[in-house]
Amino acid sequence: MTSVRETSGHTEGRSGRSGRLSRRGFLVGSGTAAAGVAVATVAAPPRPAAARPPYATGDSPVPAAEVLPGDPRYPALVTGFNQRFTGTPAAVVVVTTQDQCVAAVRAAVAAGRRVTVRAGGHCYEGFVTDNPGGVVLDVSGMRAVTRTPDGGIRLESGCTNWDVYELLYKSHGVTLPAGSCYSVGLGGHVVGGGYGLMSREHGLTVDHLSALDVVVVDADRSVRVVTARRGDPLTGDLFWAHTGGGGGTFGVVVAYTFRDLPAPPPTVQLATTTWQWSALDAASFATLLRNYGGWLAANSGPDSPGRRLFGLLKLSHVSAGTVTLLTQASGEDPALLDGFLGALDDGMPAAALPTTTRRTMPWLQATQTLNGSGPNQRGKYKSAYMRRPFPDRHVAALHAALTDASYRNPQALVQVDTYGGRINAVASGDTAVSQRSSIMKLQYQTYWTDPAEDELHLGWIRRCYASVYADTGGEPARDDVTDGCYVNYPDVDLRDWPTLYFGPNYRRLQEVKGRWDPTDQFHHAQSVRPPGR
Repeated sequence: MTSVRETSGHTEGRSGRSGRLSRRGFLVGSGTAAAGVAVATVAAPPRPAAARPPYATGDSPVPAAEVLPGDPRYPALVTGFNQRFTGTPAAVVVVTTQDQCVAAVRAAVAAGRRVTVRAGGHCYEGFVTDNPGGVVLDVSGMRAVTRTPDGGIRLESGCTNWDVYELLYKSHGVTLPAGSCYSVGLGGHVVGGGYGLMSREHGLTVDHLSALDVVVVDADRSVRVVTARRGDPLTGDLFWAHTGGGGGTFGVVVAYTFRDLPAPPPTVQLATTTWQWSALDAASFATLLRNYGGWLAANSGPDSPGRRLFGLLKLSHVSAGTVTLLTQASGEDPALLDGFLGALDDGMPAAALPTTTRRTMPWLQATQTLNGSGPNQRGKYKSAYMRRPFPDRHVAALHAALTDASYRNPQALVQVDTYGGRINAVASGDTAVSQRSSIMKLQYQTYWTDPAEDELHLGWIRRCYASVYADTGGEPARDDVTDGCYVNYPDVDLRDWPTLYFGPNYRRLQEVKGRWDPTDQFHHAQSVRPPGR
């Protein structure tokens, strides 16, 4: 039985009709109306449904909407969570069904326009918005959740983390080990590997993925939907590439299917621990980081009881006044959390000891409590995986950057997340995520609102990062201490991004790219390159 399926009525090749952008919109003249797909083209304020032109009819209960420059919605739809990036696409096509998605891709291909895809809009760089004259395909309205005949749970790619957590738990008693930011869309999150507070206990998001539906463009520029399944001889390579190969490279993911999802703990313990910067000198800062990394080195094996604990250590700039740790431990037994917090105090001077507040609450409410995406601002991000505790040179560089008196920004920080546990039970080649031996994952962050301050904040984070990894060329090399970077925290400053993101898996990803996107229809600044490039 083949795992390749083509959407009924959508298997023809390039339309013979003109693909020019008319006053009626991008999809007009590209065969969309003939395909029977509802599209509402708008270049002015939306009109009542009764006033839709004939080409906006169709069977879908919610027709696709084509938003063009000049529409009042356009500025919001071409700007992402990171306010640094605002695009100038020819059109934003908001789809609500798979057929609409196929029709929009077909129309773009026929018109010679590049397609980029937006689900939650949280890409850290301008990979989606940087598409001048192209088409941004907005799948945020695709949020259906269904059971498959074989017992899987199919989640459309517009679902957000919070959609998934709430529905899966209330309806099925299970969860997906995914991210903590509530409004992040599955579309890009999963294809980068997916990671969150339950990942030490249950692995990465993609470790539970069994299939996905993806719109691809063949060499003859025909458009079809392929169901790629784990281990399938025909489509297994396309499936594998979507287990960490990053978004915007191979096609448009319509939906993900998961099997054997874990049940979360009924209750969890939450702790918020705060250190005052005024009480932390260079020595006590080093002790804190040494204790944190040391505990993780001893408690991050795939079968370690410590995998039931997840921590986010927020090393904020000194101008914020505090360093904060958020910890979640599964279950009601306090022993694991007690041991972890006690280990952090080891060797700390009395004046530098933190304050901690703790509470036990149902898992769903705890997830909602921690589920924050923050305000929409300008930002810059960098990342690193760590296989070992912080070496002294890293600690010294971090302390110097975070206490830099020439830079004052309370929203600048280095967040050190716990890693390992069941994540490291999977071999580095079994998924496209090759980082399967780390104990920490770092996210360098800085936020601001005034465009005039861009160079100030970009300069600080770049200097900080370069100083921490000065002995490996300014980037976290794949060696016995660090293990490259996380593709879902993209950073256009990286010179050797294929190695840092993908390591030994990059060559295989290129082979998949050559087979499934032979015309390189889907690409951006750091997408997987076709073979030979």
